[in-house]
Amino acid sequence: MKDLKKILAFSAIFALILVGCSKEESGGVDSPGSDTAILQLGPLLNDGATRAAIKQEAQELPECSDEEPGFAQISIEYGPDDTVKEDIIVPILSDDQGLFTAYSEELELPIPAGETTVSVTVTEFVVWTNDGGSPGEVIWVAPIEGSDFADFVDQPVGPNFTFELRAGSKNYVNVDVICYDDRDVNLYGYQFFTITPIPLIEFCIFGNYCTPEGRHYVASYSVNVWESVDGEKGDPIYTDLQNNVEGEGSDAYADPLCFFVPDRLDVDDNEEEYYVEITLLPDTPGYNGGGELIAEGPITVAEIKFFFGENGTLDYYHFQYGCDDGVPPPFGRPEAKRYKACLKYLDSDDEVAGFAYLSLDGTTLQAVTSVFGLTPGEMHPQHIHENASCGDYGAVALALDYNEGGFPVSEIFNGVPFLNYAETIPDVFLPNLEDRTVVVHGKMVDGEYVASEPVACGEFDEY
Repeated sequence: MKDLKKILAFSAIFALILVGCSKEESGGVDSPGSDTAILQLGPLLNDGATRAAIKQEAQELPECSDEEPGFAQISIEYGPDDTVKEDIIVPILSDDQGLFTAYSEELELPIPAGETTVSVTVTEFVVWTNDGGSPGEVIWVAPIEGSDFADFVDQPVGPNFTFELRAGSKNYVNVDVICYDDRDVNLYGYQFFTITPIPLIEFCIFGNYCTPEGRHYVASYSVNVWESVDGEKGDPIYTDLQNNVEGEGSDAYADPLCFFVPDRLDVDDNEEEYYVEITLLPDTPGYNGGGELIAEGPITVAEIKFFFGENGTLDYYHFQYGCDDGVPPPFGRPEAKRYKACLKYLDSDDEVAGFAYLSLDGTTLQAVTSVFGLTPGEMHPQHIHENASCGDYGAVALALDYNEGGFPVSEIFNGVPFLNYAETIPDVFLPNLEDRTVVVHGKMVDGEYVASEPVACGEFDEY
């Protein structure tokens, strides 16, 4: 998709990667003697690869800063059975290989008599800025073993961050450190603040339940999240996250359920995805059933970023089970067939991007399109076409218009043109939707708006 991050610049989250080193210390430092060993450490801002389930709990983390790292505050234990405990502050240096701690006599560790190595354990590691030659503000910390975000680094500090330091050596050991990006959440009447550790992004869910008679209630629900490839579940990230209502009946209330997922820098936003299941819980006011899976499906990082707003805000995904609006894409009812198309520009001069979704339950089709970059204030015709390729999309098979007539109009949203269309279309007998395309029309040609001119196309895949 053409420069999606440029189009959605207000929603981008950037993570820093600093490469650790394994080399000799530069500068005129004497080699250690045979009865000592010099320990040096390199802070490495972690890339956020997740290897186990993540807990949704608070942790004391510093807010990310553009300030340069100046000092490392290190807590170590060494000697037989870690009998010696020390807290050390040393300057941080850098070269073309990354960051590392400067030489310090306090990190020249004695080797026990009769031994050739000494056991060293790093229990804490904190990075400070340089404030006129002394530590200023904390900008990074190493997660501690057993803490909420320990799973986001290869090796958290703590009892198991232990290694042998050989006599006469000067070792460089990498330490993973993290910080967080503070982002406000749009709560439409209430507000709280959550934190996102880099390189994680935040996704929030809020739900309603409607009785058969049409009365609305705030929903209680649980959420499971997996890593996903091509719409298939992979490793679990969250298991049974619950959002239970407070109060009873029409007085019940709840905040959105928010959680974090990685936004890896080396993976395209349209390729990195997560599989989500939402289950309605029995304590939902007005609901008399048991736990029921009501929505599931994959969501990409690019789709998550569609919920990002300007000025560091975030909208939540809102489902309404049993209500007229139902379960919106990208998730859907388990029994429905779902299809998705990534909408791409047809002319490289047009900065158009978005998604189209279809959910087919029997002969009832729910269609949704969300497109950035179209001509604002104008009606944009859109259709499902017969063929499977945007290179030859063929004849029109079905118009994606409103039941009462007319096509959607692009409007200004968060400073950029945005079209959002959702409609339930009855009595649709159109087979093989995975072999169809969707085309959006309408663009400026020689200073005049031409509603029939194709501007974007996407090829449907079942998901």
